[in-house]
Amino acid sequence: MSAMPPPPPPGGDQSGYQPAPAYSSPGGHPGGPVMTTAPPSIVRAKYAMWAGAVLHLITVFTSFLGMDDMRAQLEEALTEQGVAFTDGTIDAALAVGMAISVGMGVIGVVLWLLMAWLNGKGKGWARIVATVLFALFVISFLFSFAQATAVTMIVNTLVLLAGAAAIFFLWQKDSTAWFRAHKGV
Repeated sequence: MSAMPPPPPPGGDQSGYQPAPAYSSPGGHPGGPVMTTAPPSIVRAKYAMWAGAVLHLITVFTSFLGMDDMRAQLEEALTEQGVAFTDGTIDAALAVGMAISVGMGVIGVVLWLLMAWLNGKGKGWARIVATVLFALFVISFLFSFAQATAVTMIVNTLVLLAGAAAIFFLWQKDSTAWFRAHKGV
């Protein structure tokens, strides 16, 4: 006489073992393992953004190199318009211009670092914001051709290349998988 095996436990398979839990992404999509390490394209994008932050900081310092040229251009423009001015007026205008330049430079550096951090965390909206900010920088770069000194133009070109590299890496296939895996987190 042969004995029949006992029936499988509820929720188990024929072997008597419970099924393994399904892996899910942080967004709650079942099926795949959680991506905890950034793919190479995200790492490269972060490096490019860090380089962009450093280069952007350098542009702040290069703006001080062109102060004599700015003074001469301002004096020439005011003279052509027939506006009376003093050295104090010019100094005040240059101080305001430099304060704005430094302030915008610091904001730019913070944005570079913030975008590197957020994209490294897998925030999909940050990839779009970084792309829009890069497009705005390209427009600004094109409009600054006539006014920038040679040194400033060289550094701005390097900033442009760092931004282009970052955007290129942010839109690679493995980057897209990174952002999808972190959707909703």
